[in-house]
Amino acid sequence: MADNMPFNGLPPAAHLALGLPATATPEEARAAYLEAVRQHPPDREPERFRELHTAMQAFCDPLPLAESAFQPPQPRAALEAIIVAAASRPPRLPTRVLLALGNAPQDRDG
Repeated sequence: MADNMPFNGLPPAAHLALGLPATATPEEARAAYLEAVRQHPPDREPERFRELHTAMQAFCDPLPLAESAFQPPQPRAALEAIIVAAASRPPRLPTRVLLALGNAPQDRDG
C-alpha cells in the first residue's frame, strides 16, 4: 500500500472530497455523496461532480479495503525520522529512580 493510505484502505482524497472523516462507513459516504451531488450537479459543475464520483467509487470498491486487510500499514517518512532520532538518544532515567530500583526488595521463590 502507498504511504498516503489511511487505516481503512481508502485514498485520503476519497473521504476528504466528500467531507467525511477517514473512518466513515459506506453508508455515510453514500449519504454525503447524494447531498454533495444535489449541491454540485454535473451539468453546472462537471469537475466537482467528477471528483465526487471518483471518491464514491473508491468507497464502493472493495479491492483497496481487502488489500489493506492483508498488508500492514507502511511507516511514514515523518515517523521514520522520529524513530531514528529516538534511537540516537535513548531515554535516560533519573539517578533517584535508578537508586530506588537497586534498593527495591527482591521477590524470592521458595
